Amino acid sequence: MTDCLPIPNLFTCKDLLANEGHAWLYEPDLNKLREKVLLPIGSCELALPLKPKEQFQSERAHREAYATILHSANVYVCGAITAAQSIRMAGSTRDLVILVDETISEHHRTGLEAAGWKVHTIQRIRNPKAQPDAYNEWNYSKFRLWQLTDYDKIIFIDADQLVLRNIDFLFGMPELSATGNNASLFNSGVMVIEPSNCTFKLLMNHINEIESYNGGDQGYLNEIFTWWHRIPRHMNFLKHFWEGDDEETKLMKTRLFSADPPTLYVLHYLGLKPWLCFRDYDCNWNVDYYREFASDAAHGTWWKLHDAMPEHLHKFCLLSSKQKAALEWHRRRAERGNYTDGHWKIKIADERLKACSEEFCYWESTLLHWGEKNWTNDATDSSLTHTMSNQSLSSL
Repeated sequence: MTDCLPIPNLFTCKDLLANEGHAWLYEPDLNKLREKVLLPIGSCELALPLKPKEQFQSERAHREAYATILHSANVYVCGAITAAQSIRMAGSTRDLVILVDETISEHHRTGLEAAGWKVHTIQRIRNPKAQPDAYNEWNYSKFRLWQLTDYDKIIFIDADQLVLRNIDFLFGMPELSATGNNASLFNSGVMVIEPSNCTFKLLMNHINEIESYNGGDQGYLNEIFTWWHRIPRHMNFLKHFWEGDDEETKLMKTRLFSADPPTLYVLHYLGLKPWLCFRDYDCNWNVDYYREFASDAAHGTWWKLHDAMPEHLHKFCLLSSKQKAALEWHRRRAERGNYTDGHWKIKIADERLKACSEEFCYWESTLLHWGEKNWTNDATDSSLTHTMSNQSLSSL
């Protein structure tokens, strides 16, 4: 008997015999339960390097899939396309499933399908504790992953990640497996989950009462899945230079970001996303509060994979006029601030500067509307609006 909810990945709906008030009676498969509790947080076994087989074979492969989700805007479509291609280039043949809402246009859905995603349309789920139009207003839509009951196991990856090495072996891990984010909390950017309508119902039934520590889906899921299995951080390595990182640590991360062949399994791009910058350099350098996410090495890795994609997918990574204007806006502020890294001095050679993703190209006039003048051909361009900047921060 408990006032707390039973942990859904230990005590599953199918094992529930009776529930009355705070009393829950289960008849679990003890062998499966024993397997699930073999890997507690901080276990010595999990502190050892994980050395899985590169090719994980499973009799249930047809019931296993990678999945991601896009909602509310088309801005992450290029990221999702590149993520799908990275999974295929890493050697996986598992199904790729993407959940999208009605805001994702037919044009962009065509690109997602061409990249290998099976597109499923969903209705968004609103976070009742979010402010209208806030970055986290619809991020509870991620709970729809548990409705993918055509599959026994799902590896969820965020659309701002690259899979650099095959991670099919994670299908052998139980729900919920993830990398640590901070102390006893996990990062929801890469997760192994087991779809269940019952678990989905549990998640939905408590959205009005459970407080998310970060206001988003990650904080909420950490409140529900308090027993989770830690996988090494190379499976979801954050592109982030922490304030306390010394020079040796920074050099180590830079080597990891550009290693060829790769050492990391999954690289998670925080801050402004590579496809929303020019390819010439990481545009996080030009934004004071994003400089901790700046890495030309990681930026180059993303663009190397982009260039390896079929050429017909490249058009989905063109920059909008508003994005170009915002990049130039940030560059000018870096110039005025005389940022010592000097990236703002680099002349842009990216062909997307002259290419248009819309019927009309008007980014220079957007700058004028913002009060910016004296544009020259030496300027860079493109941007991320404050809304998307907040979305980037939400992944921390």
